[in-house]
Amino acid sequence: MIHDLIRPELKDFVPYTTNQVSYRVKLDANESPFDLPMSVRKKLADIIMEGPELNLYPDTDSIELRKTLSAYWGVDMEGIVVGTGSDQLIQVLVNTFVGKGDKVVYPVPSFGMYKIDTVIGGGSTVEVALKEDNGFEYDIDEFISKAKDEKAKMVILCTPNNPTGNLLSLRNIEKICSMCPNTVIVVDEAYAEFAEESAVELLPKFENLIILRTLSKAYGLAGIRCGYSLSGKAIADEINKVKPPFNISSLSQLVAKLVFEEREEIDRRIKYLTEQRTYLAEELKKIEGATIFPSGANYILVKLPDAQGVAKELERRGILVRSYGDPVLSKYIRVTVGSKEQNDILLEELASILASA
Repeated sequence: MIHDLIRPELKDFVPYTTNQVSYRVKLDANESPFDLPMSVRKKLADIIMEGPELNLYPDTDSIELRKTLSAYWGVDMEGIVVGTGSDQLIQVLVNTFVGKGDKVVYPVPSFGMYKIDTVIGGGSTVEVALKEDNGFEYDIDEFISKAKDEKAKMVILCTPNNPTGNLLSLRNIEKICSMCPNTVIVVDEAYAEFAEESAVELLPKFENLIILRTLSKAYGLAGIRCGYSLSGKAIADEINKVKPPFNISSLSQLVAKLVFEEREEIDRRIKYLTEQRTYLAEELKKIEGATIFPSGANYILVKLPDAQGVAKELERRGILVRSYGDPVLSKYIRVTVGSKEQNDILLEELASILASA
């Protein structure tokens, strides 16, 4: 009976799931191999011992964290909105701007929540294929054409794109913002720290531009669920009408602020992981049967003769990587860049599996 009560467009929905098996090495979710810096742990412990006032609701406006973000980016804090990861902000943006039947244009393959949140929000999805034979590169003219032809309310761009790792140039982001002035342009930069570039410099030029960032990846804070959007004040004011109150816990706000202030340590970690990305890519190229794609993120997309079978065998050996069921990506696995030790275990086991295939 319950199934009959569900909205028709959701009846065949497949929920977002994660791997819940035991493992030796976890390289399936683009998480950082680094936990909280020791300096942050000590500060956090002192604050908790003094009394963190968890009996009170958190600051619903995340003012102190937004001040820290504002100082770092050199933007007005009134244009910053904090969410429970950038995931929540995608949902909030759809709920803010997309009405029933309104079109949302986004790339495929890319982050699955773009489609899920659009459908749940009542919008209509318009997918633009990133073609395998073109290295999954963006055809920005096709995005502009789709946005105009469909009178799209929103266009979502992911750079570096998840899971393909390719980047969208600032010139092309600027082009789509200027050519689609009546469309909200969302640039998801969840992995941009690993590419060392951002569209933030374009914010003063385009009132229709929103940039999403997260602390889950480069900052190693996936467990606290904290992300934020950067935009003009006019857009932020509208987002705040929809954002749930008290959406970020007091501890999450505190940890995010403390870690964001540890710039030297975070920069060292990013440098280490980008160096490991280069190392991992070069070593993967040496494995017969593996084809890799260049990546500006903390993961590498790898094409294999039997990707599904390899992923299952890796899991049997205690190594988790991301595999896919859709037709395009079924030939690939996505490997998170881990520590040198984690990467070496993966390389050894992957080479062993492919050699015995």
